[in-house]
Amino acid sequence: MAIALALAAAALSGSGDFLGGLGSRRDRVMAVVLVNHLAGFATVLLLGPLFGGSLDGPTMLWGGLAGLSGAMAVIALYSGFAHSSIAVVSPIAAVGAGVWPVVWQIVRRDLPNAVVLLGLVVGLIAIWTISSGGHITAEDNVAVGVRYGILAGLGFGGLLIFLSLGATDSGIWGLLPARIAGSIVMLAIAVRATGRLMPSREALPAAIGAGVLVTLGNGLFIIATTEGSLAVVSVLAAMFPAATVILAWLVLGERLTRQRQLGLVLALVAVGLVAGG
Repeated sequence: MAIALALAAAALSGSGDFLGGLGSRRDRVMAVVLVNHLAGFATVLLLGPLFGGSLDGPTMLWGGLAGLSGAMAVIALYSGFAHSSIAVVSPIAAVGAGVWPVVWQIVRRDLPNAVVLLGLVVGLIAIWTISSGGHITAEDNVAVGVRYGILAGLGFGGLLIFLSLGATDSGIWGLLPARIAGSIVMLAIAVRATGRLMPSREALPAAIGAGVLVTLGNGLFIIATTEGSLAVVSVLAAMFPAATVILAWLVLGERLTRQRQLGLVLALVAVGLVAGG
């Protein structure tokens, strides 16, 4: 069950990122990200009762920290895109989202068996292979991109760890303080920036859809961590770039390079190893 939930979380989160990318092409990035967070907030309020659970003190604490960590990740990610190359920043951030929860579980001396560990390693390689399909030019500041990528990966990894810590009896309610904290940070940044706070009509549906899908993905991740190992669930959920790449291929006609095809195959191998272990 945990594996299926984690893969569903990856599919939803990757689809949300695809819509977020579409919205960002049509309007200002920060406006799209702000609406993304607000839509996620509304999604938790609407669907939280269906998933059950309660919103207690520890859930508020860990959820708030998850929101701050996620906001840091988004800021670092887009700052990296602005100062370096997507091809540098994106794969480091994506792998970080999967590897830091594994490190956390190793520190806590809760190791999966050898077959599952092999699957996790293959999964991290798959995430890197799928995410690093772009090109790096001589003008790109690789060192700066690496630093921003590490920060973004640490933020995304922290988001998953904090959500798991508040997951025991919370259902998806841990996402409520996470979305509140993230929205406050994004609103503060958006207010300081010039331009409109709300995206245009062309970008608004994609921004809302992104917020709904990513929130649903995070919700399934929380439930998955109550069913299985955090390390396993985190690596599988971090395969969200696969969904983004496949949708870009199907919807936008973007070329599915051999490297990304290899990454998708490695992802299937990783799922098989984890399931078999």
